[in-house]
Amino acid sequence: MLKALADVIDSTASPFRSIAGVSAGAINGMAIAQHADNFSEGAHYLESIWSNMTSSDVFTMEYNALQAFVGSGGAPGSLLNNAPLGTLLQQTLGAPDAISRQIKNGHLSGYAVTASNYTTGEATTFFQARPELIAWHTRRRHSVATRLDVDHLLASSALPMLFPPQRIGGEYFVDGSLRMTQPLSPVIKMGADRILVIGVRNESLPVGDFSERAPGIAEVAGYTLDSLFSENLNTDIERMEEVNRLMEAVPFWRRRKLRKRSIRVMIIRPSEDLRNVAARFSVQLPRGIRLFLRTFGGWGKEWRMPSYLLFEADFAKALIDLGYRDGLKLRPSVQRFFS
Repeated sequence: MLKALADVIDSTASPFRSIAGVSAGAINGMAIAQHADNFSEGAHYLESIWSNMTSSDVFTMEYNALQAFVGSGGAPGSLLNNAPLGTLLQQTLGAPDAISRQIKNGHLSGYAVTASNYTTGEATTFFQARPELIAWHTRRRHSVATRLDVDHLLASSALPMLFPPQRIGGEYFVDGSLRMTQPLSPVIKMGADRILVIGVRNESLPVGDFSERAPGIAEVAGYTLDSLFSENLNTDIERMEEVNRLMEAVPFWRRRKLRKRSIRVMIIRPSEDLRNVAARFSVQLPRGIRLFLRTFGGWGKEWRMPSYLLFEADFAKALIDLGYRDGLKLRPSVQRFFS
């Protein structure tokens, strides 16, 4: 989708002044933030990362599943070891001064990454932004001004149970979607008055096997992840639309007292259910993962869990092609939104 936007929008610099990402979106956002002075270059660089990736670049299966569940004897607390992902991110997105340079040169207002604080139970947003932006703190949401690096990306994308919690300072963090009830908040705090949201869930009814077979453990886990990643976003967008309607009904001279502002939101979703795409490429999963999914009931029905583990180039390329086609179809509405 970003690649399509780069072709549709007539601008060398990134059209996004503020960027926020959660989970895999944190990785995507880092690439765009680091290339804020050349949006097209950033989108194509991001494409090259995903298009050359394999599962072995992201995780290994050296952990013992039973130990991970029991959690004794120094067990890692996860099914998979994501150390290879840390190495890959360091090689591709580990430039220490890239974001600072983009902010200093005026191409970027700020970039934020959200992770779930396992220690405190809060959603913690780590952000790097203009000096005048101060940290914010609300109920169950906390922010920290810092220099963002690979550790923050690993924390935000640490899928619960699958990847180990990431330690930052003296606290542990897991995937940001678990506690992020207001995913639009970081870019609003950084001054956005228009927000483009790129979602990954097709909202049409699932097309799958509606048999009476009880779901397995892996299938339930996939359903849980799917719900966490999508429902918070949908709820926050509905909340934003309610605020916009309220602001339209309030006289202009009273709006400043409310400390609210009307914000345009455009959400882009894939035209095809990504689980159906995953089904076509699931055979490329490592043999051990396929065996695990078959054993614990995560294979052959709605393909939720395989879609979270399918870090293979062919699958990524299929998703990129889908996003690119969808983006070009939306050319008129995208141009209106950015004009």
